[in-house]
Amino acid sequence: MIRPLRSASPSPRRCLTVAAVALATVLGAMPAWGQSDPRDLANRLQRLENEVQTLNREVYRGGARPPAVGGAAPVMGGNVAADFEVRLQRLESEMQTLTGRYEEATFQVAQLREQLAKMQQDLEFRLARLEQGQAGGLTAAAPTPGAEPAPAADTASKPAAAPVAAATPPAPTNLPSGTVQEQYDLAFNLLREAQYERAETAFSAFIQANAASSLASNAQYWLGETYYVRGKYKEAAVAFAEGYQKYPKSQKAPDALLKLSLSLSAMKSNEDACAALTELNRAYRATAPQTILRRAEAERNRLKCK
Repeated sequence: MIRPLRSASPSPRRCLTVAAVALATVLGAMPAWGQSDPRDLANRLQRLENEVQTLNREVYRGGARPPAVGGAAPVMGGNVAADFEVRLQRLESEMQTLTGRYEEATFQVAQLREQLAKMQQDLEFRLARLEQGQAGGLTAAAPTPGAEPAPAADTASKPAAAPVAAATPPAPTNLPSGTVQEQYDLAFNLLREAQYERAETAFSAFIQANAASSLASNAQYWLGETYYVRGKYKEAAVAFAEGYQKYPKSQKAPDALLKLSLSLSAMKSNEDACAALTELNRAYRATAPQTILRRAEAERNRLKCK
């Protein structure tokens, strides 16, 4: 008996691809409005908005979803081009928000992978030490916490271990000569691969070379992250503060204020950390993602902000 196939829920990346293709189709049709039926263009734009709404539901599953970017297809009036322009700008804003959320999730997954890799290396190292101890005839006594393991009986007969060579500093990262998006992708991929020093260099170079780009605010935020994950909280606070001051209307501004507060808190500057959270609540309470607002509220409670 043949069972009917169930349609799988579209993944965010698939929805993003479909929405991008539809957007390119609409944009490609714009110069030919004089020869196309305006109602046909309206229907195509409506389908694009539906795709973005589907992507919203996938990305913001479990949290508050931003309002729909568009309603029903507009009644054809005299200025169709102006109406389409407004709706396309809304779609571009939604796509930027979704891209930022996707980058956040990608970065968090990369951090988890790095932590798991470190735990695996530590476990393998401990097992190797245990095996060496058993091979040397050592009794399997439980070590005292914080104490160095006892040397093997035949340590004196073994040659001294060679000194560990100093870590080679990372090679300088040059931005590719391609598009702005390709340069940004290079820097972000370095961050995702936990090459934080090279990512720092790449993001700094990107910001200097593409200060007017719409990706500059994202690059400034991720530059702060390269410091934060390495415990350089002072440099991180400076980068996040600059990101908020330079790009207060960007999608990353609420994230930058939250990370500024976390950096200041790590530096024991709790009063300044609370001030950053107050500014976040004042300026972005109505527009920031619910995940950011919930994290900020939890941080306010932890710091006992007034």
